[in-house]
Amino acid sequence: MAIAAWRASTRRSSESCAWAWCWSIAAMTTLADWYRCTGSFISCWWQASSNNARPFWRNTWTIPNRDSGASWPGKAHTLDGNQSVRTPRAAANCPPVRTVAESRRWPSDKDLTMSKTTWMARAFSKAKALTSQVLDCLIRTSLKKTSSRRLSMKVMHRLASMLCVVMIVVAVSLPGQAQVVSVTVQGRVYDASGAAVPNAAITVTNAATGLSRSTTSSVMGDYQITSLPPGDYTVTAEKSGFQKSAKKVHLNIGEVGTLDFNLPLGQVKEEVIVQDVGEVAEPTRTMVSSVIDEQKIENLPVNGRQFIDFALLAPGVTIGDTTSGSTDVIIEPVTKLSFAGQNIHYNFVAIDGADNMSTASGIQKTTPSQDAVQEFRVVNSSYSTEFGRAVGGLVNIITKSGSNTLHGSVYEYFRNDKMDAKNLLAAAGGFNKLRQNQFGGTLGGPIQKDKTFFFGNYEGQRHTESPYYNLAVLQNISAINNVKVNTFGLPAENLFVNRTINYDNLLAKLDHNFSQKESMFVRYFFNDQRSTNLSPLNDGFDLPSGFKNNTFRDQSLVGNLTSVISTSLVNELRVQYAHRFFNFPTVSTQPHLEVSNVFTMGVNRGNPDFYEEGRAEFVDTITKMTGRHTFSFGGDFNHVNTTESFPLFYPFEADFGSLDAFLGNDFVGTPHPFVIFFERFDAASGFNEPSFSTSVYQGTAISSTVRNQARGEIGHTYEGLFVQDKWRATSNLTLNYGLRWEGETWPSAAINNPLKNFDPRAGFSYALGRSRNFVIRGGAGVFHGTIPSPLLMCQIPSCGGLQKYPGRENIQDDLNAKTRLSAFGSNPFAMAASLAALVGANLPVATYPSPALDAVIVRFAKNHKSPYGAQASFGVEFQPFKDAVLDITGMHVRGIHLGSFWNVNQPDPNPAFNDAAHIVHDSRGRSGKKNYYCSAFPNSDCLPGACFGVVPGIRTPPFGVDFEADSKWDSQWNGLLVDFNKRVGHHIGWGVSYTWSKGIDNGPNPSFVLIPQDSCCFNRERAVSADYVKHRFVANAILEAPTHKNVVVNGWQLSTIVSLESPHYFTKFAGFDANGDIFGNNDRVGVEPRNTFPGDSYQTVDMRLSRTFAVSEKLHLEAMAEGFNLLNTLNIHFYNTAYGAADFCPFASDPRAQGCSATPSGFREGSPNPSYGTPRSIFNPRQVQLALRLTW
Repeated sequence: MAIAAWRASTRRSSESCAWAWCWSIAAMTTLADWYRCTGSFISCWWQASSNNARPFWRNTWTIPNRDSGASWPGKAHTLDGNQSVRTPRAAANCPPVRTVAESRRWPSDKDLTMSKTTWMARAFSKAKALTSQVLDCLIRTSLKKTSSRRLSMKVMHRLASMLCVVMIVVAVSLPGQAQVVSVTVQGRVYDASGAAVPNAAITVTNAATGLSRSTTSSVMGDYQITSLPPGDYTVTAEKSGFQKSAKKVHLNIGEVGTLDFNLPLGQVKEEVIVQDVGEVAEPTRTMVSSVIDEQKIENLPVNGRQFIDFALLAPGVTIGDTTSGSTDVIIEPVTKLSFAGQNIHYNFVAIDGADNMSTASGIQKTTPSQDAVQEFRVVNSSYSTEFGRAVGGLVNIITKSGSNTLHGSVYEYFRNDKMDAKNLLAAAGGFNKLRQNQFGGTLGGPIQKDKTFFFGNYEGQRHTESPYYNLAVLQNISAINNVKVNTFGLPAENLFVNRTINYDNLLAKLDHNFSQKESMFVRYFFNDQRSTNLSPLNDGFDLPSGFKNNTFRDQSLVGNLTSVISTSLVNELRVQYAHRFFNFPTVSTQPHLEVSNVFTMGVNRGNPDFYEEGRAEFVDTITKMTGRHTFSFGGDFNHVNTTESFPLFYPFEADFGSLDAFLGNDFVGTPHPFVIFFERFDAASGFNEPSFSTSVYQGTAISSTVRNQARGEIGHTYEGLFVQDKWRATSNLTLNYGLRWEGETWPSAAINNPLKNFDPRAGFSYALGRSRNFVIRGGAGVFHGTIPSPLLMCQIPSCGGLQKYPGRENIQDDLNAKTRLSAFGSNPFAMAASLAALVGANLPVATYPSPALDAVIVRFAKNHKSPYGAQASFGVEFQPFKDAVLDITGMHVRGIHLGSFWNVNQPDPNPAFNDAAHIVHDSRGRSGKKNYYCSAFPNSDCLPGACFGVVPGIRTPPFGVDFEADSKWDSQWNGLLVDFNKRVGHHIGWGVSYTWSKGIDNGPNPSFVLIPQDSCCFNRERAVSADYVKHRFVANAILEAPTHKNVVVNGWQLSTIVSLESPHYFTKFAGFDANGDIFGNNDRVGVEPRNTFPGDSYQTVDMRLSRTFAVSEKLHLEAMAEGFNLLNTLNIHFYNTAYGAADFCPFASDPRAQGCSATPSGFREGSPNPSYGTPRSIFNPRQVQLALRLTW
């Protein structure tokens, strides 16, 4: 029997590993290759004990460039012009496979009696050889999707060895801890005298699905059952000679329910008294976290049905800083959250334990409908080693499942402009149209009672609104259109357009219980969104020709298998394949024209036009309970392919100093200066010069050639291994300690892959008293995040990079790529040709010649390190009265090696920096100069030409701004978190959270829009963080009317959320290039540090009033009215903090260009900005929503 069980277990493990490997390559291969490789690999796995498995070849080889015309299979390929390799035709796709009959037998009794060491050595050797075969297969099937790279099979074999070590250790070690995505029941069984009761039978049964799991108490009376889905459970304890005892408990996601049983003497068959303990405290929890349960998700008001907003109920969580636009390069239709003052790109969001992050944007992707979510947990700090890839916090969402009872709903939510207050920034006489309908339904129930269940949800939205425009646009639209049509030959702006935001999403989930020992679920999610005429950067300032259309589709397929190998050993396997297609083109292809603080029109250069992302994920965790220890061991593997197109300044951008300059009202009859930015694709780097014509400006779509030239592609993996022990040292003291290894693997030319990221973590909880309702807990650890993908993707040529496949500095460092040019030019009224003539092979020709600035490039630092956070927390939790828990925690988070850009080529006119000590060399041996902050300028209207690199030898030739992605930034956050909650009972439930905090950083932001003002002195950037909020108070309540004989008062419910928040802080910008480093976005006023402009406090009250009518015994109709910002408080989101505005300075041979010398200079001192300190965007005014819901 033991041998048969071992064989069956091994067969299941083999099949699981086979499927996991093929899941991991699903994003890299065609469907046919995937099927072929899956079948081959499963067959290969049956020969795991073969002695002669070996790879097909061992020599170093090179993957052919997919653009080189090389073909597979069986063709010779030239390597570096003089070396070739021939691939075996028979092995073109996957290794040859022997039949099961040819495989060796299963292990005999003699095999099973060999020593553990000998067995492990033999198993390792065989698994290593087999994995090498598999890797050969995976590499060959993905060759056509890989760029030209030189790989060593020796390296791949080392990787195979590492993977085999993981698989063997997983198979024979003793791991395990209750996962954050599941729940655990534990406790102690004792008799009336307090003595332990060993071998008591413990049974846990899920009330909704009948899922049942059993174990027995240890010699010390302890028991534990892990990896259970959240829900309501009945736990029973029984033993001969004692009365049977039972307790009911509700366990939320990630909870460990501690239920002790005092068994009185008696007969088992005597009547069982069931004790309802409701929700219990968590005396063994060491992490700082909060649960948003089903009651809150279903009953609290939330705008737009974005349930992720409920995370803001937890202390330590705020809306992240997106005010500059620089942190939100790719617009995601989700709430951007900041945990413990960290940047919005350093969080982690999972659905059913599977990664739901967009690598391209660094933000969570869309989530299922509010009606498809059961609950979620918000974790601020000290979480277990099972989870990683987050410097800040994580959110883990659990979707609903079917049960033994058929249940469902249909609903409709409705809004229009008649019920809403008007946007206070919308000009009088503007447009104010809104129509929104959100509708859908759910259905769940049994397919086979206690065995198989289904759940499905569909939701759609149809939303139409009118954009709003600022007063200057509405008052001058006729004059603006006159210039566009008659001067530039461009179409007029049509303000009478509508904005639409429509989506359809679908979730389907299947749960199946094979037995008490094995259960699984499969979940599919689909979201399709179509939006038109979105304002990509500045709502109210973007004109219709600058709007963007957005079409994106998210799909994910997740599978989870939980296997109870024994009462003390549990394995959980989770796999996911996810794909996203995100298209975001501008509605026109007109050149970008901009008047600061007035309008932008034409192609928008602030967002990518397109990206596509495929993800394959494999996670496995084993849990072993032995005595008072719960060991865990496991790992996760994510492979992500990302493609992004970022045309940026295509075809070009022209910036005007004022509306009068654009309209020709300033210096009538004379040239008016403006700045032009060009997009170039350097032929020397493999990119052809685009062909421009006037037809481009008339709405013709951007050519595929240009789009491809602006496209970057990158494939990378995230790997993680962890081990952890949860030790119940005493009945009151629990210790958690473990180690996680975090890895990122990028293309070898892109970055030095960080493979030394080890995260030790430890925590404790001590429960006072026998009731254990007063808990002291603390924890500390290291938490590595991921390198923000925008740092790498901004190296594509159109973004300033040197190569199509993003690379590290000096890999292809020609130092002559003219990927972007900029020039100062005169007003187009003074030009002989139309605006279209500005674009071509040469710089623009104007009445007054303009100097050309050097190329702008972007590259990656060779010593870039992975970001990580050092976190520590200490707090207490206690129950002041029944059903209520008060949690007070102090927390410290320090962010280290955070990523952003800096200009390594700042000019400095000081000749002291021109000595030999500051000479730098490029990869061709050419010399240049290091440059530093331009700290002193003559007191004149125009900056000297030396500051613009006009004087030879001042800057590294021939660069202008040289952005380098680096990891020099850090942050520090300290906070006091208070969380006081009472679960819904006796017709009322409420929660209160309060956060006091202080956050300081030196400006980490994965964007080159807000780089340090002084690249040689990062300490001058240190200031309060843009995500810093000193005080934040949030209260929520649910009140239900008690049942009454008078039906008029029955069924009423009132719920509310009140949010109060201290101001965010903003930076006072000069508004022009005050220090002459050719980059004006980051220049501050005088000697002001960052973030010295206090915003306004945030106050809002949301409320829902509903009444439920009983249509029949099982059918209920609920009518709802919801109000958001019910008091219509003006909450300012972002201010205009540009203190001045640029005056663009042409050559001063024309005396009417006042304040300029005859030196070609560029900018003169800025003019005062009358809009300084005024609101630029606000949060929503009062909005009202009506809804009907039918449930059964």
